[in-house]
Amino acid sequence: MKRLVLSLSLLVSLGLQANDIGSNMKMMRDGLLEVQDGFLYNNKATVLSGIAKIETSNEMFHDKKSVETTLPTDKKKLVGVTLLSAQHLKTDLQSMNEYLAQGNMLEAASIYSDVIRDCTRCHAIVRGW
Repeated sequence: MKRLVLSLSLLVSLGLQANDIGSNMKMMRDGLLEVQDGFLYNNKATVLSGIAKIETSNEMFHDKKSVETTLPTDKKKLVGVTLLSAQHLKTDLQSMNEYLAQGNMLEAASIYSDVIRDCTRCHAIVRGW
C-alpha cells in the first residue's frame, strides 16, 4: 500500500513539473490575485507573497530553450514575444518590490497595472486575441 501511494505521488509530481504551462499559469494567476488582495486589504505581506509566486512562475520563461519547450507547437514562432513579455514582467515586479520596500504602496499599485498589461499583452499575441 505504501508503495502504491509513493508511486502515485511520484507520478503526480512528475506530471506537475515546473515546465507544465497549465500549472505554471495557474500559479501566476494565483499570485496576481494575491497581490490584488494585498492591495485591497492593505496587507503588504500578501502583496509580497503574490509577487514571489509570479516571479517563480515567470522563471519558466528565462531563456529561449525553456520557452521553446513550453510553448505549444503552433506557437513556437512566438518565442521572442514570450521572452520580451517575461523580461518586462520581471522588471515590473522588481519595481514593485522596490516601491514596497520604500513603503510607497501607491506607486507599487500603479506598477501592478503594468504587470497586468504585461500578462495581457503576451496572451493577446500568443493566443491570437
